[in-house]
Amino acid sequence: MNSSDVSYDFHLRIGWLPFSIYILVHGTLLFFIVVGNLVVIITMAREKFTQSPSNIFLCSLAVVDLLTGIIALPPGIFARVVISKLTCLAGYRPLFFVPAFACCGASVFTLMAITVDRLIAVSWPLRYSQIMTKGKCKIIIASTWFLGIGLSIIPVFSGLDTPNKWVCGNIEYEPGAIVVHSFIVASITPTLSAVLLLAYARIFMIAQRHVKDVAMRRRTGMDEEKVRSLESKSLMKATVTAVLVVLLFIICWLPQSAKLVLDSLLEPSEEVQFIYQTAVEFLAYFNSAVNPIIYALRNRKYKEAYKSILCFCVSNQKKNKENKKTFVNSTVTGNTIVSGSSSVYQ
Repeated sequence: MNSSDVSYDFHLRIGWLPFSIYILVHGTLLFFIVVGNLVVIITMAREKFTQSPSNIFLCSLAVVDLLTGIIALPPGIFARVVISKLTCLAGYRPLFFVPAFACCGASVFTLMAITVDRLIAVSWPLRYSQIMTKGKCKIIIASTWFLGIGLSIIPVFSGLDTPNKWVCGNIEYEPGAIVVHSFIVASITPTLSAVLLLAYARIFMIAQRHVKDVAMRRRTGMDEEKVRSLESKSLMKATVTAVLVVLLFIICWLPQSAKLVLDSLLEPSEEVQFIYQTAVEFLAYFNSAVNPIIYALRNRKYKEAYKSILCFCVSNQKKNKENKKTFVNSTVTGNTIVSGSSSVYQ
């Protein structure tokens, strides 16, 4: 179907009530994504503990999550619920999802970097600071963003040959670039999940061995300072945090891979397609909102930052109520004085 066969009138894909619920739910999600990740980034920027490579990578992931809420979520919502020439032609539609693909790709490669960082920290604890320097961390982070953006622009090439092709609804449209990108996205999440889980299994095995070494040295009367040094190297708090982040990513993004497979095998109705697309994409965006909660549960600094913001908001709300009450009382008092004085001069 070409553009000449389709009406370009701007209209919603769903009714006004579902649209209102859709916007309310996604707007709430957007709020938590932005606020939560801003708190994480500001806290990391202010505290000295952010100098460690693991926290630098987590900060990069927080930036990715923040950009997911700011530049990926709004255009994705717009393209899903609005039917128009801008959102349904092959030459334009992929552009609305490029930010989401870029953020997803950056998240994937950042998680890989976090896993490698944890593997090095546990395998070579004494050489860790020499291997993972700040300069190397910056190069790795730049590489994750470069690879993520490179992965995201593949769908853009799909509209070059047929820019006026109408692609909304159940119209068959599978150019080479879309097929390649769908295959990459559908296969990368389960493959990456398996690799990361195996890597963390290896990490925990090495960590357990370190714990046994510490216990052995305690029994043999090793110097107390060296024992404490080994104990600090074997602490798994940062690794457990990384594992939780990775597991959450797997849970939130595996349905996306399943959706791409279903799209290629089945031909559901447009209503059914919209429902499962919305559910899968919401779950993927939800990943960016819940990561800061994991940081807060795992680190006291983030928890204190959230508490201070909450207390600030509550105190401001109380002040506004008090100011409003004072203003109303003063207005009533002023009106009483004015009415009394006017009665005197009548």
